Amino acid sequence: MEFTTGKDGSFTPLFSMMGLSKSYGRTQALRELNLHVHNGETVGLLGYSGAGKTTLLRILAGLEFASAGELLYRGQMVNPKTSVELRKKVTMLFQNPIHLRGDVYTNISYGLKIRGVPENQVREIVCSVLARVRLEGFQSRTARKLSGGEQQRVALARALVLEPDVLLLDEPTSNLDPANSSVITEVIRAESRSRTIILATHNFNQVRRLTQRSIYMEDGQIVEDGPTEELFKHPRDERTARFINGEF
Repeated sequence: MEFTTGKDGSFTPLFSMMGLSKSYGRTQALRELNLHVHNGETVGLLGYSGAGKTTLLRILAGLEFASAGELLYRGQMVNPKTSVELRKKVTMLFQNPIHLRGDVYTNISYGLKIRGVPENQVREIVCSVLARVRLEGFQSRTARKLSGGEQQRVALARALVLEPDVLLLDEPTSNLDPANSSVITEVIRAESRSRTIILATHNFNQVRRLTQRSIYMEDGQIVEDGPTEELFKHPRDERTARFINGEF
């Protein structure tokens, strides 16, 4: 695990949330979250559907903003004015990604081209990242005609091609066949060596294989936060235990 050093010599978390809340009209999706995530961590985000996991990921990605409280990235306040810089460092992979029309190369190269990367470098980078997600030779395939698992791997490649500091994953293997799920899990494991990853998933085996720390959320609140194996084997809160045991 790596840390960012503050001006006073102290360690600054990668993300800091203080009283973070989010409301949609009368619906409160997040309730006063206080949380730190450090550079280099791979964190599991657990909870029933509607617990607030996706909302939290979208706020961390700079795609939405809190209704109250504060979010800091490397000690700097995140707000609409600073979110552009945040989005250069943080990339989110959605459960159901939307692809551009055209081939796989067009989809993966898009982010590089808008950043002004020369075409000869773009081709080299795209080939490299396709190999990382086990889709060598797929450059000319129509993205929207691929299988669901292949489309998700293209979406993962599209995220990785930008070499983000932080990768946010929202149910990346939901409803995928075992073969594609296995490939994506192994890619996540490899990528966790070089970047911070926050993984929202209902796949207990996946979160136990990939993460060292897990957070259980319910009704927009953090119920429990601790080492993954400790949380699964000895949950401190009865709500966490019910979730792990598949109870409602």
